[in-house]
Amino acid sequence: MKSNLRQTYAELLVEEKRPRHNFRKEIRSVLVYPSTYELGMSSLGVQVVYSTLNGRDDTSCERAFLPHIQIQRQLRQSRTPLFSFETQTPLNQFNLIGFSVSFESDYVNIPLTLELAHIPPVAADRTDRDPLIIAGGINIAYNPEPITDFVDIFVVGEGEITIHHLMDCISSWSKTGASKADLLRSVATVPGFYVPNFYHVDYRDDGTIERTRAEANAPEKVRASAIANLDDVATCTQIHTPNTEFSNAHLIEIVRGCGRQCRFCVADYARRWPRHRSVENTLKLAELARGITDRIGLVGASISDHPQIDEIATGLVEKGFRISCASLRAETVRPPLLDALADSEQGTITIAPEVATENLQRVVNKAIPRERLYHVFEEALKREILNLRLYFLIGVPYETAADVEAIANMAREMRSILLPYAKKTGRMGRISFTISPMVPKPHTPFQWVEMEDQKTIARKLDFLKREINSIGGLKVSSASARLAYQEGVFARGDRRLGKVILDLSRGMSWKQTFKKHGIDPDFYALRPRSLTEILPWDHFDLNVKPEYLSHEFKKQGHGFMTSECDTTVCKKCGAC
Repeated sequence: MKSNLRQTYAELLVEEKRPRHNFRKEIRSVLVYPSTYELGMSSLGVQVVYSTLNGRDDTSCERAFLPHIQIQRQLRQSRTPLFSFETQTPLNQFNLIGFSVSFESDYVNIPLTLELAHIPPVAADRTDRDPLIIAGGINIAYNPEPITDFVDIFVVGEGEITIHHLMDCISSWSKTGASKADLLRSVATVPGFYVPNFYHVDYRDDGTIERTRAEANAPEKVRASAIANLDDVATCTQIHTPNTEFSNAHLIEIVRGCGRQCRFCVADYARRWPRHRSVENTLKLAELARGITDRIGLVGASISDHPQIDEIATGLVEKGFRISCASLRAETVRPPLLDALADSEQGTITIAPEVATENLQRVVNKAIPRERLYHVFEEALKREILNLRLYFLIGVPYETAADVEAIANMAREMRSILLPYAKKTGRMGRISFTISPMVPKPHTPFQWVEMEDQKTIARKLDFLKREINSIGGLKVSSASARLAYQEGVFARGDRRLGKVILDLSRGMSWKQTFKKHGIDPDFYALRPRSLTEILPWDHFDLNVKPEYLSHEFKKQGHGFMTSECDTTVCKKCGAC
């Protein structure tokens, strides 16, 4: 960003292609993505909520982003509050502020943004004159507890439809002159919303939770909302800008949720069942890109699992569009999809094997035969799709040195497949490996396991980088062990972390902050939980029974220890 925030915003606005909205309606809201403009505008969630709110007769919605550190200093020095993207209105003048939260790393940016906007970051310190603070996003669905100090209302689950229920409540409340507390009491009873002020947590001497108490008007379990039919929501790009990761594409979500039940994946369990956009609706949403771009990006948990993906891909190409896809599942990739990608001059396909041995495939419940993966790559190469991007996890339960070495061995085998095509065509493709430490997430069967420590993770990452880079012609990247550890702390944290997050937002170091508050971060990241322990997120109902999660947790161990254990029912030991 340039040194002048107003100038930067003006230049970014000029480059956008978007509908024109009236920003002077009865309820003025601002949607904040607590990171950069480039990341925020790459989020379909931000774009859809922005469009949905502006589509109401009573509500306008602007945007705001976290500026560069140098501009943050300038705002503080000039005592200028952070302002909105569209009309450059100070955020503290809006009726409500909504945060879209996608990553634990952005938790610290929530109180930081509020202080830059001259708004007390802690909800208990705000008055009825301050804006109402709302937050939603995938992280909110599975565990909002670490940021409850800062937020009045959480939208839990998929909010495209339930956001209208909330705005109806706010619209009615604004006409009565009632207090903010009255509004919160009313919203707390509506499914899909969580008002943390009405929940109280009691802790044992060992730091674990004794119980979570709901006040009389609040439900004991907060039920997450979900969209029944994906055709009912237009989850596609609403604002086109060259300043995003997907600058040349019109994104369309065609799959939401997943039924594969990979035990590490919060997207599978937080969005329990798969829903698929119809062919007709997908083609209709693609037409919105006419005159803007001919590139359609198909988005979802596993694009190739869509039962009509071949018809969608072929239909888009026949209408003159070029397509690209998010991650594919090797078992369900068929020739028509690869043909459509080749016709679209798509040079890369992405697949996430996650692990490279059969033992760990049983642990994580994601079995992709190596031969099938190689076959898909060879079929892609035949169509001059020369680049392959692969995603792997390390730090998986029961992982051994041999399991880690198997990733490097797979890299060698993949390169041996690539070389003959390179010699034949004179064009050398690129195989990219992305290695991520596994972070145990709430509402998954791995929510009870300990995360691997930073030193062990770092050692494995160093080994894989050294081995894969030595092969030649391959690229390897990874998240850092330190950042993965911090993610692990926040992912399974409770509301006691609020004071830690506040001090981190004010520039205090990680070690100093935890020491100041007498909290051991290892308690959250590295500690295994018993199946009987009350977890910070147990009062959230994501439509998955806890008994099912514990059943899957037990199976991952037994499924590893004997290959005779069936992945559905453990016939040998019966312990599942």
